[in-house]
Amino acid sequence: MLGKRVLITGGGSGIGLSIAKKAIAQGATVVIVGRNDEKLKDASVKINSPRLITKVWDVSNIDSITKNLSELNNLLGGEFDILVNNAGIIDGTNFPNVAPKQWDKIYSVNSRAVFFLSQEIVKRWLQSGKVSKYRKIINISSQGGFVGATYPYRLTKWDVVGMTQGLALKLAPKGIIVNGIAPGIIATEMQDSSLVDQSNAFINENPLKRYALPEEIAELAGFLMSDSSNFIVGHTVVCDGGFILK
Repeated sequence: MLGKRVLITGGGSGIGLSIAKKAIAQGATVVIVGRNDEKLKDASVKINSPRLITKVWDVSNIDSITKNLSELNNLLGGEFDILVNNAGIIDGTNFPNVAPKQWDKIYSVNSRAVFFLSQEIVKRWLQSGKVSKYRKIINISSQGGFVGATYPYRLTKWDVVGMTQGLALKLAPKGIIVNGIAPGIIATEMQDSSLVDQSNAFINENPLKRYALPEEIAELAGFLMSDSSNFIVGHTVVCDGGFILK
């Protein structure tokens, strides 16, 4: 990871912030992007590293991708080496009560943005020519991408798992490795307070009877970002305390 450039979407808090800390600890220069300027400022204070850059960027705005990537590449003096598609939003509204606007909002961030940001960054990588080191994409899915889906959030996570496999097969011959992580219930602001009590690790939803910490997902991401995982292609590694075994 030493000297590599990493772009993490949704990096202002939770899993994205923890992955940013891990990447910086491994020697990378990291750009975290998100919609909330205050969260990004807070993340910058928490990480406190000259190798961290923050940028306000709503990745669901597809028209801004080319401009924002160009600005960041100019700032860094080159292309990114690793993209972590972590940004996501959740809405538990279930079938048969889902409104089209709810569907579109979830899909715009959790699926559509992942596809088009990956597409643009890969185009840039391919235009820059064959490189001696692998470039990587890591897609953050969910345990929900491996069980039955009846609401948009979980359906988008199925999308991301399939996208990870498809892009991996297409891009591996070009020196681009694509993998994913499917977290279970994590102690983040995004989780429903009825599931996660930040003062008590106990939950009933998995065999371990506890939620995970964002740092546990970051450890896995650190491995997938590193050269130690260069022969792993197209897998979404489930880190869910055994949830999908039920």
